[in-house]
Amino acid sequence: MGATAHLYRKAPLPRLRTGTVIVGYYAQKIRKILYAQNRELIKTGQLGASEVARAAGELNQRLYVALVERLVLSKGDIVRVEINYDIVGDRVVWDLGSLRLNVYRRVDPDTVDAALKAMRQEKLPVEAGG
Repeated sequence: MGATAHLYRKAPLPRLRTGTVIVGYYAQKIRKILYAQNRELIKTGQLGASEVARAAGELNQRLYVALVERLVLSKGDIVRVEINYDIVGDRVVWDLGSLRLNVYRRVDPDTVDAALKAMRQEKLPVEAGG
C-alpha cells in the first residue's frame, strides 16, 4: 500500500482476526471471515466474490510458508492470525506490516504424561519449623 493511498482516511482499516484455530483449519477460517466481513460489499457488487477468494488465497499462501515451512508446525498446533486490510477500488490489499501471529505448539500426550509422572515422584523440600 502506497504512503499516500489513504491520506485522508478517518476510519481505521478493517482487521481480520481468526481467534485461536488449529493450523489445519486456518485457511478456511480466513476465507470465511473475509467473506463475512465484506458480505455487504459483495451483495452490492462493490467487491467481487472472486476477489475475496483471491485475497484469502494470497494471505493463506504467505501464511503457509511462515507456519508450515519456516516454523514447521503440524496440523494440530494452534495459531491466531490478526491482520489489517483495505479495499482499494475493487481489490483487497493486505497490510502485511500489521500481521500478528500467536503460535502454540501441541505437545505429545506421552511427553506430558512423562513430565507429570516425574513431577509426582519428586520430593519437595520440607521447611524447618513448619
